[in-house]
Amino acid sequence: MPDHIFRIGKHFLGKRPNSDAWYVCWYDSHTRQTKRASLGTTVFQEAQIKLAAFVTQNAHRRNEPAVDTTIASVFLRYYSQHSQSTRSSGPNRRALELVLDAITPGLCVSDYTLVEQKRVAAHLQKNGLSTGYTRRVMGIAAAALNWSWKNGEIDKQMPITLPPEGEGRQRIMTIQEMAQLWDAEMPPHMRVFVALLIGTVSRPEALLQLTREQCDLTHGIIDLNSPGRERTKKRRPRVPMAHFLRPIIEAAGPGSLITYHGKPIAKINKTWRAVRRNAGLPEEIVPYTIRHTMATELITRGVPAMEVATLLGHSMPNLRTTERYVHVGPDYLTNARRVIDEIASAIDRAATQSMVNLNMRAIRVLDDHAEGKEPTADASENLGFLPL
Repeated sequence: MPDHIFRIGKHFLGKRPNSDAWYVCWYDSHTRQTKRASLGTTVFQEAQIKLAAFVTQNAHRRNEPAVDTTIASVFLRYYSQHSQSTRSSGPNRRALELVLDAITPGLCVSDYTLVEQKRVAAHLQKNGLSTGYTRRVMGIAAAALNWSWKNGEIDKQMPITLPPEGEGRQRIMTIQEMAQLWDAEMPPHMRVFVALLIGTVSRPEALLQLTREQCDLTHGIIDLNSPGRERTKKRRPRVPMAHFLRPIIEAAGPGSLITYHGKPIAKINKTWRAVRRNAGLPEEIVPYTIRHTMATELITRGVPAMEVATLLGHSMPNLRTTERYVHVGPDYLTNARRVIDEIASAIDRAATQSMVNLNMRAIRVLDDHAEGKEPTADASENLGFLPL
């Protein structure tokens, strides 16, 4: 059998001597050698499909006509070259798959018109997706197309229309539910995470990246934006350090505040689901729910809207210049800090485990991690039951 029985451009299928596995092969003019990459299959038909995916993913593209470029190839390259390395890779992949399922196979970029986009959105909602989730799915598809255009892979930018905003996340927890969550059995690093969610009203991702160096104990300020990170539209503000958080921050060593066996944590979803189950709470409660709950409680308890907006990192042009200085003032977000501690006290009264006086077990774990040790026996008794 010839080594180029199936070819796409300069790439072809081939095998090594005495091997049944198929490889994608191509001639490298610089090294003057034939290079190979395993396709992980011995089935010829499957190898053909994988070769096509390999070429789509890795071939150099420059200003290809939108009329000749399929939506599927754009999505594949966007995911493999950009989205796969992001924290939202799983949800993004699912969103792209949903759009591909809704369009005609082989649909080209030029055919993804405003009319087609509205049809896809209607199809997704007809199949049970909420308005908000449909908008998110369509937004990820739009991001893939814009990425391809901005990177010079296709020759035109497609107009985009998104479904209207949904009603948003309406689920707000009660103080009793917050107490249930706090009382649930959980490993120390998760308890630190929950405490920080409540105490900073931050987005979960920012907390997983939060380090001790971002916490200013002198001024009682936590800068949620790490040094060197560009401030995006999802701004990470400087927030006041709630009094109940000070012990855990004071006990932390250099580096990430939330660690597992001394290492920073990239994702916490699996552990969260287990803790939520232990607490007897419904699946709709996610880490982001605490942010919405705290914002609602702050407004309900009379904290000025401007303070809540600042705490949440919502953009306020009139503060762009002064915000770099105002955070060191003694009255910076005073009302918000006071009410956050009040909410923590309310949870404390409803719970059996103390929040205001944070468990020293979690603090010892942080100390051990900072010194590069394994957690002590009494401090790590729950670390094994919830693998990340």
